[in-house]
Amino acid sequence: MSATPQPFRAGIVAIIGRANTGKSSLLNAILGEQVSVVSPVAQTTRRPIRGILNEPHLQIVFLDTPGIRRASHNLSSMLNRTARGLVTGADIVLLLLDAARPPQDEDRGWMKKLAAENETIFAILNKTDIGLRRAAYETAWAETIAAQHSRNPKYTPPPLHWFEVSALTGAGLPDLLTALRAAMPESPPLFPQDMLTDDPGPFFIADVIRAQINHRLKKELPHAVAVSVDNITETEAATNVHATIYVEKSSQRPIVIGNQARMIRAIRRASEKELTAIYDKPHKLELWVKVEPNWSRNYWMLKKFGYV
Repeated sequence: MSATPQPFRAGIVAIIGRANTGKSSLLNAILGEQVSVVSPVAQTTRRPIRGILNEPHLQIVFLDTPGIRRASHNLSSMLNRTARGLVTGADIVLLLLDAARPPQDEDRGWMKKLAAENETIFAILNKTDIGLRRAAYETAWAETIAAQHSRNPKYTPPPLHWFEVSALTGAGLPDLLTALRAAMPESPPLFPQDMLTDDPGPFFIADVIRAQINHRLKKELPHAVAVSVDNITETEAATNVHATIYVEKSSQRPIVIGNQARMIRAIRRASEKELTAIYDKPHKLELWVKVEPNWSRNYWMLKKFGYV
């Protein structure tokens, strides 16, 4: 008598939370590859990025979403709407929380939204290598549930499970992955089983360049910069990339270029080094800086950058 074949499981996991809780770092740590750019600057991730974990009889599609922060302009509002919209339909929602800091208003805002949904929640206390304030987050969740009960005595909260991890050291990740595997529904693969990410190459390259700009100019231009990859040509020796850096004001252009073009050369060299390491092939960049007034409020420019 032949053994019953093991069913294939596949599902979608949305990684959400406020800015700088380590969502992109967690995704990269789970996959063992850099598919999402990591930066200390809030909202480095401006597009939902799919990272795909493939194992025998299993596929987990992770959505790395933009971090929620207080909206100060149209771009932030749009990114916040994008992140919130991706929760619906996910099989599991990973709510990333900074274990080293007490709960913030944005954390409570996510808890309030998730408490009103039916998705299973994995509350991920990340950065446990720095500190752990689990009790404060458990209290915040209990207060959220109590508020729901006060409005509706028949309210039933969604299932929530707590995990303590460090995306930096890998602590707690095996237990998290075991729970995710068990939670995936029976389903055929959602993507080809040799695919790591469906993030288009030009957008990823643009993210790498923008992260290098943010690293050097986060105080001067924290959210006023966008990057568009205009052309990519491949040779046996290298990948050649032409990209345009967009700023909103004429006064910002010389900041990006720098005195005697030192700043833009530093951005180019650092981006080339990172891309060469990621793709295991030399990358040569040509960077231009263009002023585009109010690009963050222009739908067609946001579409050009892949944000909508």
